[in-house]
Amino acid sequence: MYPPASVAMVRRMPVITRHEFVNDQITLEARCREWADEGLFAFDTEFIRDETYHAILCLVQVADQGRVSIIDPTADIDLSPFWDLVVSERVTSVVHAGKEDFEVCLAKTGRPPRNVFDVQIAAGLAGFHYPLNLVRLIGEVLGRRIRKGETLTDWLRRPLTDEQLRYAVEDVAHLPAAYARLRTRLEKCGRLAWAREEFARFEDPSIYRPPAQTRCYKIKGAKKLDRPALAVLESLLEWRDGWARHHDRPARAIMRDDIAVEIARRQPSVPEDLHILRGFPQGRNARIARDVLDAVRTALERPKSEWPQPIEHHEPTPISKAVVELLSAVARCICDEAGVSHDLVGGPSRIRELIESRENGDAGTPALLVGWRGELIGRRLIDVLEGRTELLLSGWPARTRLDLRPRST
Repeated sequence: MYPPASVAMVRRMPVITRHEFVNDQITLEARCREWADEGLFAFDTEFIRDETYHAILCLVQVADQGRVSIIDPTADIDLSPFWDLVVSERVTSVVHAGKEDFEVCLAKTGRPPRNVFDVQIAAGLAGFHYPLNLVRLIGEVLGRRIRKGETLTDWLRRPLTDEQLRYAVEDVAHLPAAYARLRTRLEKCGRLAWAREEFARFEDPSIYRPPAQTRCYKIKGAKKLDRPALAVLESLLEWRDGWARHHDRPARAIMRDDIAVEIARRQPSVPEDLHILRGFPQGRNARIARDVLDAVRTALERPKSEWPQPIEHHEPTPISKAVVELLSAVARCICDEAGVSHDLVGGPSRIRELIESRENGDAGTPALLVGWRGELIGRRLIDVLEGRTELLLSGWPARTRLDLRPRST
């Protein structure tokens, strides 16, 4: 993983200025063989999904040791050789905030990526802020200045303008050098294993499309729903997702989130119940109304033991708020001292999850006790929470420090 030879080559690499436009199969396959032999490349994609369920892939930009190849998916070419590299265990794919790019890969191949190196995550573990956009990351990590400005451009337009080409090149041109710099820093501070742990999440297909039950808990208004209503909401989300995929339309085109929550709350049984809903004119379509009512009925006919559990909401007491704020402050101090971005570790919600796991003795392990987070933060917070560690504030105000030390007996 992360071949050292490639790192050495990339470290000596000058700024990439050379680029090519690839729109034929022979050139694409030749480049893919070169990238496979090198064992490492950086890539980014440009896509549009404003009015479709599936992203319309417009460009794939790939940076190797000295060139950016701009691949045109709208040409008559088969991108399978490229995606085979992204899902290969033998080739490292370098990206910046690559989740959406890998979502395209999963949609095209049915396979998640392997052997990923995301420079945004790596920066958060190597002493930089998280999440850094590409402009700031390249500026802080490499001291190079790049410009961005074509985010809302029409990437399906041909021919591409000079500005579009410049943007496409700069999206990936500096990633190999950023990879080499960050990998070296991670090695020196002993955190390459931490980074690999984070990158491995990209290999889990569920992060790209979580189950309907997971998604329903995150929808605004779902906290007020009881178990049967949550079962209906889950069923509606499954139906909506299937409709959107079949028609290649955004899910919101058929039913907004707030409408789904309202239908789950009302649990309609006849078409007229849908006709009175404001903001859901689609409910007057006989076929859609039938499908929605079928989804409601199917959910309510499931065994009650299969209904989702309601989202428990406890009004925090002043002392519970104070405990969360105290542990959050401790976590920030630990991260600051370690040179790890606190935003990569997680915010107050993970602190609350940790506290509740100790209060309730839940079987599940909170995120702050898993892997490197447990090593850096979680177990130390437990020691504070359970009184085994004391806090010492010193140096105020010029050299303020918050130190942890074993509690004196």
